[in-house]
Parts: sequence; C-alpha cells; structure tokens
Amino acid sequence: MTSAQQSDKWTGIGLTDIGLVRKLNQDAFSIDNTLQLWVLADGMGGHAGGELASQIAVKTIPDVIRTQLATETSVYVQPEKLESLLNQGLESANESIRQEAAEHERLKGMGTTIVVVAISRSPRGFQASVAHAGDSRAYLFRQGSLSLWTKDHTLMEERLALNLITPEQVRTHPLRHVLTKALGIDPEAQPTVQTYPLEPLDLILLCSDGLTKMLTDQEIQTIVGQEAPHAEAICRTLVATANQLGGEDNTTVVLIGLR
Repeated sequence: MTSAQQSDKWTGIGLTDIGLVRKLNQDAFSIDNTLQLWVLADGMGGHAGGELASQIAVKTIPDVIRTQLATETSVYVQPEKLESLLNQGLESANESIRQEAAEHERLKGMGTTIVVVAISRSPRGFQASVAHAGDSRAYLFRQGSLSLWTKDHTLMEERLALNLITPEQVRTHPLRHVLTKALGIDPEAQPTVQTYPLEPLDLILLCSDGLTKMLTDQEIQTIVGQEAPHAEAICRTLVATANQLGGEDNTTVVLIGLR
C-alpha cells in the first residue's frame, strides 16, 4: 500500500501569477485542507472591481460552508448535502458581490468566475463535489490521463453544443471569452454542481483561464504527468509555461491530492 493510500486527507496547494501583460492580478484562491475545500476565482470588471469580486468569493464561500457545518471539522458528509452547501456558498457570494457593486458606482458590473471543489467520504470511498460558474476549470488527472470535469459557461460552449462552431475555431474566436454565467452578474448565480468518485492516486487541478488560454489540455496533461505526484512542481511548471508562451492573463492553479 502506498503512502497516498494510507492517508485519509486530501491536501491542496496553489500558485497565482500576474502574467506578462496585465497590470493587476484579479485572480484569487483559498485553500482549507481541514475543511477539505478549495476555491479559485478569476475576477472581472474595471480596475478595482475584478480584484475585489474574486476576493469576496474566495472568502465568502468557505465562511458560509464552515458556518453551516458548525462544529464539523471536515466536509465528510453525504454528497447531496455537500452539493447543497456549495450551492448556498456560491449564491451567498453572488449576493455579496452584487451588494458591494450596488453600493459603489466604481464597482458597477464587477463579477468573477468561480470553481470550487469539496471532498467527502463514504463507505464506498471519496467523492469530489464540484461547483462552478464561468470558465475557470476543474480537471481530473488519473492514470496518466487528464479529463475535464467542468464545462465552460461561455457563448462559444453554447455554439459548440449546437454544432455552430468547431473546437479548433473556438481557440481563436474573438468572442471566445464571453461568459454566460459568473458570480455578480445576475440576481441568481445558478452554478453547475456535480459529484464525481475519486481514486487514491487521483490529482485534481483547478485553474483560471490564464492557463487554458496559453496551454492546450494535451500540454497540461503532459506537464502534470511529467511532474506528478509533486504538487509544488506541477503548479510551478504550469504557471512558468503559461508565461513562456506569452502570459497574456493572470494564471492561477490549485493542485489537490491525497497525501
């Protein structure tokens, strides 16, 4: 039995970088290994708005879930309850962002993408509940292969679903980053929330679109495979590679594994 299999605690680490073009880092992330909860946000909306929106999100969501769980020390609860908690957390963050924007004219229109992972345990093993709104992503790396858990809430993704555009066209389309969902934009966030079974050697990658603008899924898979299971090295190499390829946006990654 490996040391990973002997552990019962998933641990995440994160890294964020301003990139080579932007003057402000509007990404944010939070890690709570005790609560088994990891949050990543990519803000948007003016010089100050995006940075504040993402910070509100990564603080509010853990606070809401922690309060709901009261005396619990971890989120090892039934997936159905965990999905409900994640939904509550994102809706609360949405409300907080909208309220802040309503009170300050300079923040009008601010919002943030969001992706959240919480891990629970049952007699059948571990499950990851994933909530997201926007184009920040969650990936699973298992047995050398990378798969995408989330589907971007973007105009291009909607056109793909209708076969109006090809995946190759999406990468260079001028409207490829137009979002159809994000926190702070609409009165209700209505995030997508799903739960997936986990295996002991799995790695979970959360990232902002600063990474996926610069790297294809195949390139991400190659880097994770080369550096696995070393989480710090994976994060450093992903961010460094995004910058080597142009660093057009802020890049943030969170890597979660059982150790």
